[in-house]
Amino acid sequence: MRDDGITISAGLVDPMRGRGGERIPPPGYLAGLLELCRATGMLLIADEIYTGFGRTGRWFACEHENVVPDLLCIGKGMASGMPISACLGLREIMDAWPASRGEALHTQTFIGHPAGCAAALACIEVLASEGYVEQAARLGARALARLEDRAASRPEIVEVRGRGLMIGIEVAPEQGAAVACQRALSKGVIALPSGSRGEVVSVTPPLCIDEAALLAALDVLVESLS
Repeated sequence: MRDDGITISAGLVDPMRGRGGERIPPPGYLAGLLELCRATGMLLIADEIYTGFGRTGRWFACEHENVVPDLLCIGKGMASGMPISACLGLREIMDAWPASRGEALHTQTFIGHPAGCAAALACIEVLASEGYVEQAARLGARALARLEDRAASRPEIVEVRGRGLMIGIEVAPEQGAAVACQRALSKGVIALPSGSRGEVVSVTPPLCIDEAALLAALDVLVESLS
């Protein structure tokens, strides 16, 4: 409870920012947040709708710090674009819901969609059996190395950062990521600007992308910055 009498029940966090500019928290941030939640009696809720199912080179971004949240929000990559969403939780948390007296007590827009559920099961099987999570980690490291090498001679690139196949290229304010994305699109490469000021080129290719295609697309993106 705060000094003003307001009780805070939970902390909600993106383990890695997506549309906010592909930002990675400093080492120990998630573990420290979990410790704070445990000490104050709050729940830790992780929003992994963007980062989940291999995007950052782990099944879930929380795994980079070995953090198990109380509740985990998932979707998107779980079914490769088909409508699906879910919330996972520790048994003692989920058992806290009272018994239903007719009305659904906990639900969401895409819960129980038959085609979406079938797609999710198939997608998870493919991710596991074909090693796409590990591939995201490997290709992501290769992509970061390529971009960092190219950035050394590009003053318009402020920073390259990312985990797995969730990468951001931050550009100088006068450059503007939107212009670079438009130029790249004219050359057949789709990228989106992100960040609070539109200062980041977001690179989030499919986990099944061919390495040669990925590296070629990165070269196009870098050339589109000038």
